[in-house]
Amino acid sequence: MSNKEIVRFLKPFLMKEKKSILLAIFFALFSSLIGVTYGYLSGYAINAASEMAVKVAVITLLINLFLSIVNYAFFSRLSVLVSTRLSFRVIQNISFVLFHKVLKLPTKAFEEKSSGEFINRITTDSETITDSISSLLQIVIRVLTSMLVFFYCLFNSFWVALEILVYLVVLYKITGNYRPKLKEFQKKIKEQNDEYVAQVDEDIHGIREIRALGIHENIFKHLKEIVESLFCKRDDTIRYEQNYYAFVYILDEVLVAVVFITIIVLILMGKSTLTFLVAMSYYIYNFMNLVNSFASFSTYYQKLKVAVERIHEIIDNTLYQDMLFGEYHNLSPVGSIDFRNVTFQYHDNKKKILEHFDLHIKENTKVAIIGKSGQGKSTIFNLLLRYFDVTKGKVLLDGVSIGEYDEESLRKNISIIRQDPFLFHKTILENFKMVNPKITLKEVRKYCKDALLDDYILSLPHKYNTKIGEGGVNLSGGQKQRLAIARALSKNSKIILFDEATSALDNESQEKIIEVIREISKDHTILTIAHRLSTIIDSDVIHIMDEGRIVASGTHEELLKSNSIYQDLYKNNA
Repeated sequence: MSNKEIVRFLKPFLMKEKKSILLAIFFALFSSLIGVTYGYLSGYAINAASEMAVKVAVITLLINLFLSIVNYAFFSRLSVLVSTRLSFRVIQNISFVLFHKVLKLPTKAFEEKSSGEFINRITTDSETITDSISSLLQIVIRVLTSMLVFFYCLFNSFWVALEILVYLVVLYKITGNYRPKLKEFQKKIKEQNDEYVAQVDEDIHGIREIRALGIHENIFKHLKEIVESLFCKRDDTIRYEQNYYAFVYILDEVLVAVVFITIIVLILMGKSTLTFLVAMSYYIYNFMNLVNSFASFSTYYQKLKVAVERIHEIIDNTLYQDMLFGEYHNLSPVGSIDFRNVTFQYHDNKKKILEHFDLHIKENTKVAIIGKSGQGKSTIFNLLLRYFDVTKGKVLLDGVSIGEYDEESLRKNISIIRQDPFLFHKTILENFKMVNPKITLKEVRKYCKDALLDDYILSLPHKYNTKIGEGGVNLSGGQKQRLAIARALSKNSKIILFDEATSALDNESQEKIIEVIREISKDHTILTIAHRLSTIIDSDVIHIMDEGRIVASGTHEELLKSNSIYQDLYKNNA
């Protein structure tokens, strides 16, 4: 990205904090201006003392002390306070916008990018931007104060001013050559760090499986390789930076020696004063600090460019487009579903998962879809939920294409209960409040009773305030599924999808859940994918899928009499 594009990208976030930015600049500028007087007043006091004007020297030093106290007690302190708050708000604004955009990304994005990369973009990259902005703010202040100091130098000695100007030009050229390489280093570090965070995240989530497989050493070895690679990249960057800083340090020392030698020569020639010499012992470091700030900012700026590019890809949709929804708003659907001549294939797969697929599901019925693995059953759910859009054809809800529904209507009208449901790392009650913030404990208990979970929850020490652990780790497989069923019932969606949702239940609990499903199907459209056919034998219609198409439909009794595929499936999976 060009500098202009970076400014254009950051402008909306900074304009929200315009008042705070101006206030921070105001305090920082006054702090710096007061700081500029230290050198001159100190030089003036020493010069007065050398001429035996003790009273003038003491008064000058007292004025210097007063200004110093005022500065650090007021301007400097408030500058830091306002700048810190400003940085926090900018981080907050960028992170919120970025997280909101990530939630709108298509499913394809989460297949191609790791969770670690998105986490880093939301957290680390946002912080990098604010660190760079804070660094830039300090540079702006130092540039303004250094300009005043430069005019003071020019007023006292053209040659000293010229030496400083040459120094600044040389450092500017060197820094310009240094930046591109540093940006490349920072980009590689970001990519490696994404992989590191993603691997740690995956390993922690899969800790039970890792223990069960006994692969601690393999996992550790793999993670060690990633960390060592990250260390090498960071080591290369630090080495490159330190070589640059060493060169800058040498130039700094050369500048100090040249400037002081020049001033001493001028004093001996009667063309300068002790006041200027003492003042420059303060002011020379203004320029050195300015250059060091530029050097540091050069590092920050390359990190900033990489961070802005990564965030820009998400926020401005250059990497992926947001999921688009229509404007049709309907929170009270009838519940009928139609697939009309649907063809679908995943973006990276030439094979068509569904081809000329037709399916009609009547409202308030209980429908099951069965078939061998890989026949497109889960794809039907993915298309209904709009995780993916059809390649050809239409998916209709109550005769309206689901692409025309607004997001609220679509998400409210359809719920899914999976074989391995996702649960929040919160209390049981909070898991329900994530779906409906206004839900009461009485209502939650009703849904949990329907899902045969209330008695178990009441046996827990903290009952409905029990934390279930990350991903529901403190619950058994059956308990997780029953809690997910209860949570879906609380959402009161017209259409409920069951994806092997009773597979982890014992036979007794399964029978009771089937009874719950039978009851809610009076007012809901129930669509079930199942391998365990005993869970769907009372369905109103059972569809058999093969090679992406419906090859047979009927009730359990009808298919058991007439269809060999169903007979084999029932024999092997009942």
